[in-house]
Amino acid sequence: MQITGISMPTWGLTMEEGTLVEWLVPEGARVEAGMEIAEIETAKVTNVLEAQESGILRRHVVAPGETRECGALIAVLADETVEDAEVDAFVARHQESEGSTTTSKQLPGPRQIDLPDGRRLRYLRIGEGGTPAVLIHGFGGDLDSWQTTQATLAADRAVYAFDLPGHGESTKEIQTGDLPELAQILEQGIEALGIGRAHLIGHSLGGGIALQLALANPARIASLALIAPVGLAEDIDPAFPREFVAAKKARDLQNCLGKLFADQSLVSREFAELVARNKRMDGAEPALSKIVAACFPNGRQARNFLHDFEAWTANNPTIPVAVIWGHADAVVAADPATQLPNSVAVHLLPGIGHMPHLEATKEFNAIISAHIGDES
Repeated sequence: MQITGISMPTWGLTMEEGTLVEWLVPEGARVEAGMEIAEIETAKVTNVLEAQESGILRRHVVAPGETRECGALIAVLADETVEDAEVDAFVARHQESEGSTTTSKQLPGPRQIDLPDGRRLRYLRIGEGGTPAVLIHGFGGDLDSWQTTQATLAADRAVYAFDLPGHGESTKEIQTGDLPELAQILEQGIEALGIGRAHLIGHSLGGGIALQLALANPARIASLALIAPVGLAEDIDPAFPREFVAAKKARDLQNCLGKLFADQSLVSREFAELVARNKRMDGAEPALSKIVAACFPNGRQARNFLHDFEAWTANNPTIPVAVIWGHADAVVAADPATQLPNSVAVHLLPGIGHMPHLEATKEFNAIISAHIGDES
């Protein structure tokens, strides 16, 4: 009878290890493929691990609170006819193999692209072929925001995630910080990498940038996906952008980042520390302050593309458009989703906040994968 190991997952190319938070299925219980069996905490957020095969969960190899590298054995599935001694031997072989491993799989890392005007953008590309996808994160984030999505989309295409200007390790040299400038810098990066027509996927501020790019040059857009986007209304939580820029300590930043999630317990101290590290980079806070002043003056959104977007969808009926919004979004309310043209596929996720790609990863990835299509 076959014994199947369950490994620490790799959710995104930048994830190196995970911490088991809780087993959702006890030893001795039967699991079916797709069943949620454990909660795993990464440096960014806590996600649920699903069983890939059916069987009896015979052994918890890793206890709650323990951390393991991606790929390490954490549990064992086997039929009840398999002797305990066989399960013990299976675990021992894996642990010996893991302990003797001296090299790890080399994964592609982020790179820098020089722009014609002398500025730089950091990006991560994974996958090959197909119509490429471009991922644009939100205010205060970086390309790691897509760690639970990028690898999924890269199964049959090249997928690029960028650090926006003023964020992460990209240029901090910005003039106005408004959507047209941010979009113009990002477009330079897209062109410098030779990306032609692409699936554009933007979250929050990145959604506003995606709208700006799409309205200016629809010929570049294979499909458009907007996740809790700015740019479709004037309302926004007036305090969040200011609080984010002002937060100096990880504890204060953790409280601020909690607004992004319906379940605020998902925001770990380590997550806040990583975001704080980006904020401490030279030039980051002045750049972020410019973006807040330009994009969210007086606690409102500076641009409202709703009417232009309606005309754009009518003039470009062959470009698929999807909008994904958490119904419990406390930062950019989902109200505009009810005003969109009928041609736009609207997905409102109940009980989810401003970060659907991190808070409802499985559902989000399924929606986006179906939206951009299968090119395998």
